[in-house]
Amino acid sequence: MNEHKRNVRVRLTTVNDGRKTTVDAAGEAYLRGGHTYIRYRETSPDLEGVTTIVKLGAAEIAVIRHGAVRAEQRFVPGAIAVGYYETAQGSFPLETRTARIDVRFEGGVGRATWSYELRVGGAEAGRFQVNLDVQEAEES
Repeated sequence: MNEHKRNVRVRLTTVNDGRKTTVDAAGEAYLRGGHTYIRYRETSPDLEGVTTIVKLGAAEIAVIRHGAVRAEQRFVPGAIAVGYYETAQGSFPLETRTARIDVRFEGGVGRATWSYELRVGGAEAGRFQVNLDVQEAEES
């Protein structure tokens, strides 16, 4: 599936301090350079017009956003990774301390889970558990 794009259904569930949010979106998956990429348009009104790309590797995950919000977060188990979150109102540095990741993808479909602590602008912002489920899109 190298460079061949596949239509997928994306479900991204995030739990932070007992609050659960879920994004369900149509997207596409492709392989490049040994990584699986999942791209979808955000469905939340807060992120209208934003495209998210999740780059999945065996030992690292990156989440990149483009549009009204520009952001990058990296998740590396046992390490602190630096990223950013940028809007028209300003930019904030992000730090993630990732406890674990588990990536199980084949041919652009599968599941990934990761958990991390987030600091925004140096301040503690909580602990997060993320589940990404990507399935083949049903033909209409």
